[in-house]
Order: sequence, then C-alpha cells, then structure tokens
Amino acid sequence: MKRDASYSPVLHWLAIATMAATFPLIFLGGLVTSHKAGMSVPDWPNSYGYNMFLFPPNLWIGGIFYEHTHRLMGTLVGFCSILLVLRAWAPAGGARMARILRNTAISCAILTLGSAVANLHQVAVGFGAVALICAAALPFRTREPRRSIRWLAMAILGAVIFQGILGGLRVVMVNLDLAIVHACFAQAFFCLAAASAVMTSRWWVDQIATDGDRSLNVAGLRRAWGWGLTAVCLIYAQLVIGAVMRHEQAGLAIPDFPLNYGHLLPPTNAQELDTANLSRLGDPKLDQRVSLWQVWIHFSHRVGALVVSIGVIGLAVHLLRRHGRVLFLRRAAWMLLGLLVVQLTLGMYTVWWRKPADLASAHVATGALILVCAFIVTLRLWHLKRLKGAVSSSEAASVRSLNVMGSAPGAVG
Repeated sequence: MKRDASYSPVLHWLAIATMAATFPLIFLGGLVTSHKAGMSVPDWPNSYGYNMFLFPPNLWIGGIFYEHTHRLMGTLVGFCSILLVLRAWAPAGGARMARILRNTAISCAILTLGSAVANLHQVAVGFGAVALICAAALPFRTREPRRSIRWLAMAILGAVIFQGILGGLRVVMVNLDLAIVHACFAQAFFCLAAASAVMTSRWWVDQIATDGDRSLNVAGLRRAWGWGLTAVCLIYAQLVIGAVMRHEQAGLAIPDFPLNYGHLLPPTNAQELDTANLSRLGDPKLDQRVSLWQVWIHFSHRVGALVVSIGVIGLAVHLLRRHGRVLFLRRAAWMLLGLLVVQLTLGMYTVWWRKPADLASAHVATGALILVCAFIVTLRLWHLKRLKGAVSSSEAASVRSLNVMGSAPGAVG
C-alpha cells in the first residue's frame, strides 16, 4: 500500500519550531500563576497603553515582567503558526500571487518606515506585521499535497488565535474561570503542535511507504494504543485538576506530604478544618486560611498523581515487555518513566519547600512534557495500527477474490 505523500524538511522544522516555542510558553504561564501576576498588566491587547511590542523594557518590573514576557512568547508561537500555514498552503505558488505578495510586502515596508518617521508607532507595527507575513510567504511555492496536513496547520493557527483571545478576555473581564480554561487549552494546543511535528516527519511518510513496521501486528498495536490512549486521558485530566488547584490558590492547602495534616485523609468537616487552619498559623508561608474546597481539590490532585503513575507505568511496562524490540517504543517507555520520576519529585519538593515559584512552574512544564510524550507515542501507535489494519483488509480481500476465482465454474485446477 503506497500513498502520495512527500516529506518537506521546511514544513517539518516549522512544526517542530511551533511545538518547541509552546513549551517555554507553558513554563512562563506557570510562572505568571505562581507569582500571582495574571493581572499585572491590566489592559489588553495593549500593555499600559503601549503597543505590546513597544512597551519600554525599563517598565518590565515585578509581576509585569512575567505577564509581559508571557504575552511576547505567545506572539512567537503565533508567528510560527502563521509560517506553518504559509508553508502548507504555499500562497506564492502562482506567479500572479507571488507578484501580489511581493508588491504588498514592499508597499507595507515603505508605509512602516513612513509611519515610524511620523511617530505613528501603532500604525507602523501594523504595517510592519503585514510586510513581514507577505515577505515570509514568498519562498513557499509548493503546496503540501496532503489535505490533512494543510488543515491541521489551519487548526493550529485557529487554536493560537482562540488561546490568545481567551487570555485577553481573562484580563479584560477579570475572570478566573477563563484563566483555568486558558491553562487547560494550552496543554491541548501543545498536543496539537506535537501532532503536526509527528505527521510532517520523515518517519510518518516512510511508514506510509512501507506499510509500517513489519515486526508489529494489528492485535498488539491495538492493545498498546489502548494503553496509550488511557494514559493520555488520565494525564490530561490530572493537568486540568492541577490548573484548577493553582488558580484556586490551593497549592499548599495541604502543607505536609505524604500525609494530610498528619492523617491518611484530609479534613472532612468544619471542625477538622478549623483544627487544620490552626496548625497553619505557626508557618509564615501558610498564614492564609483554606476552605474544604481548596483542601479537597489539592487532595484530588494527589490521588490523581497516583492514578496517573499507575497509567504511565502500565503503558511503559507494556511497551517494554511487548514491543521492546521497536526502538522508538522502547525509548518512549524509558522517557515516560524518567519524566514521571522527575514530576513526582518536583511535586513533593513543591510542598516541602512551600511552593517556590520556579519549582512549581517546572512541575507544570514537566507535566506538559509527560502529556506530549504519551500523546506522541499514542499517535504513532494509531498510525501503525491504521496502516496494518488497511494492509490486513487488503490481503483478506485478495484471498477472498482468489478463492472465488478458484471455485468458479470452469476454473483451471
């Protein structure tokens, strides 16, 4: 089974750049939350009345630094997404369109300079952005032949726009629920960017050309894919709980570990909660009283860590035992186990050291890496399973056809 698919190094590296730029963006988002800097820049899309790109660096102080750099990193991810779409769709493929793009880029560049000289900086930034996008489209003349990849690139750009609007509305409306959705959607976008990196890779195209790794069978791939899908769902659910916990200021709602206020279970009623809050008074970092909701969302995160650990270890052990001879599956299994150890360690020390911002943000970022690692291996398993299933169906149809021909009247024996 062969399909029309070609490998484009430029498209693949643009997809990798988009995915790579997303990781520090998630880490910076964790810093914004950990430093309680979500409203340090109270306007959007401007920053204290300045165009975001013209905001003076000498004003990047305190929480403003974390919030503003988070916004700038978001624009970098957005620009990478635009380049990905331009390469996938290749608008400059025709000579006429190429001339239009070139003339537009030149005209906007001139207008940018003129606006800057006239001190119309906001206008200059707008014209400059158009000039940059048109100029970036000029080298891309060949459209990506796979429709799925073209629309995946469009979905990534749409997701970036949606995520940016979510972040902006969170500031404008001062809405904590939007901040939680913004954090959760960031993890989903990371997976979407990872999907583009995998599906534009040479490995993906080569598997199409060779019908997949011949050492794997459909039944084994189906079981491994089931383990992977389960792990991805568990990890994402845990990240959602973690996002709620962070934004509800419940990261230290239970200040001891592995016990919960000295017991197996945390407080369950008002009397037990009052006792727990009294025990917090001796620690200057725990001067804030907590509610039962905060305590139990924190406890749910701990239970979720146990469930995720079981799922990730189960996936890794299955891959090593059943498919250890396949290099990328063996590497993925050990990477998952290593990241899990790092993540659990970061989580414990975040509690023991009273939630230092950098450590808590590293915990968030490592969780995102575990999710993407599990997602990539699951996506690859799905791809191989699909190819193997198509091959098996084709072979079965051929056998049935031969049987019908052999049993037909007048067939040569």
